[in-house]
Amino acid sequence: MEQYDEVFLTQTMRHLFQTRGIDLTGYSQSFVYRAIRKRIGRSGAADHTDYLRLLQSSEEETNQLLGALSINVTEFFRDKGAFEAFSEQVIRPLLLSKAGANSILRVWSAGCATGQEVYTIGMCLLEELKRLRGAAPLVSVVGTDISAQAVAKGKSGLYTREEARGVPDRLLHEYFTKTAQGYEVTERLGRITRFHRENLLDKPEQKHFDAVVCRNVLIYFSRAMHDKVAMNLYHALRQGGYLMLGRTETLMGAPRGVFEVVNLEHRILRKKV
Repeated sequence: MEQYDEVFLTQTMRHLFQTRGIDLTGYSQSFVYRAIRKRIGRSGAADHTDYLRLLQSSEEETNQLLGALSINVTEFFRDKGAFEAFSEQVIRPLLLSKAGANSILRVWSAGCATGQEVYTIGMCLLEELKRLRGAAPLVSVVGTDISAQAVAKGKSGLYTREEARGVPDRLLHEYFTKTAQGYEVTERLGRITRFHRENLLDKPEQKHFDAVVCRNVLIYFSRAMHDKVAMNLYHALRQGGYLMLGRTETLMGAPRGVFEVVNLEHRILRKKV
């Protein structure tokens, strides 16, 4: 077990709560400490006391720490098979159930980091819309993250060539415009997506989603908060709505009993009716 200064950790977390309203008490303490330690090294602070002094006097360092605490490891079509399954087993039946009606299909990307997952879901939706005949529903993807910097990156729709490497050539040509620095999402893709900052430990600001994608996020929470976040996702879904987790994640306790398995390999679940 990694040892850490509990007083310093408490003071740092209190600073984030008092200045930004971010409550980290439900996060894995070792995960939080590792993120703080990384910032100590990069900031040039001599020790814990020096770093806490820097944090309390520098808004920029507070932003940097929040960025380090955000799970920003993401890419377009991360685990391609998962999104193929999501298109076939979630998006397709949802679109068919709404086709011809004056309705909207809403997806929430919870813990979306810098937005690649949001735009991946958006491309999946637009590609599946091509299969429909007749009237089609509107589609919308909402991306949220605890990091304001990550949300700002997602809103910009701008990605370097390296960041866009996971997008298949055909989709890259159709849904992105090439720029001097890399690629920018087209108006068509940007029109169906939006972003805002949200802490998954809080009650969801919006509800009645048809599907929620929350991949590789729950593993960073303590057991008690894992259940709280999972139930927040549950309450954000309409009856019969779908939840997709990361490949290595599973629900425990009460949340396990309110979902049924649709695809075990790709962790696609459905809210019980």
